[in-house]
Amino acid sequence: MGMAASQARYLGLTARKTNVEYEGQQVNQQRTALANESAGLFRRLLSLDAPVAPTQNDYYTDVYEYSDPTSSDGTVTVKNIQANGTNPETYTVDISYTKDVMNYACSDNQEVSVFKSGDQLKIQFNKVIYDLEETTVGQTLLNSFNETASYPYGEEMSTSDKYYTFTNPSNGCIYYINATKSGFDVESNDTQNVAIFTSIGATESVNDTIQNATLGESEGGIYNSMYWTDSTGNQRTVSLTPAQEYDEQAYNDAMDKYNVDIANYEKEVADINAKTEELQQTDRTLELRLKQLDTEQEALQTELDSVKKVIDKNVENVFKTFQ
Repeated sequence: MGMAASQARYLGLTARKTNVEYEGQQVNQQRTALANESAGLFRRLLSLDAPVAPTQNDYYTDVYEYSDPTSSDGTVTVKNIQANGTNPETYTVDISYTKDVMNYACSDNQEVSVFKSGDQLKIQFNKVIYDLEETTVGQTLLNSFNETASYPYGEEMSTSDKYYTFTNPSNGCIYYINATKSGFDVESNDTQNVAIFTSIGATESVNDTIQNATLGESEGGIYNSMYWTDSTGNQRTVSLTPAQEYDEQAYNDAMDKYNVDIANYEKEVADINAKTEELQQTDRTLELRLKQLDTEQEALQTELDSVKKVIDKNVENVFKTFQ
């Protein structure tokens, strides 16, 4: 290789080596940017607060109870006790309890069949067999039924009509058949179509407020009695027993909110992890490219050294010519 060719080759290799070094610097800058972005994601992950599931113990409230036979379970709950600022001191309290009610309904004409088992009259209704009995029906029940069902027999029922009844023991539902109005025949062995009305026991929640109650207090600051005048003007005195009331609805609402929060939290974590994995994959690609550039630079440096030796030899030969 001549002097001129060697010089040209050396310059070309030097330019390529410079470009490789520049590209390596660019790759390192990209990796630095990725590292900064990854650190930002990590700080974002650390700043997330994991939702904490609610505990049922947090949804028990201190209340008082007293016995009352008008309540379906015999108990009235006293809560939200607020002083009225009077002298002597009186209180406004909320009370809640359940009471028994009767629900009435009427069915469309239903297929029934009647038969005897020994001396017991039986009826088959909705594929279930019940004991059938003759009964009397009071005016209060008839009034409730007539108001609810709008005279299914075409006219108002009377207490003097003939009635039969049977009871579903699984839910306490009582069924009535007006034999007079419907033409129901207990002597017939044929299937009959009759309208059946029902009464089923249920409970409903009652919430009320006592405006001017006087509370008796024990040594430990626990109320043990309550005195007040009810809406009928009667004086009421009851003994109070400390208790706890569980707010199931509030707990369920808190659990619903927790489930939403934990889903959002997990999605946020998953998004951060996915972005971090994407950055790591990009960094691995850049790292591989940097290794390729290092290998290329080493090859260029080796070739430069080889060309430089040729140039040095050419220079030495040229100058020896003039010695």
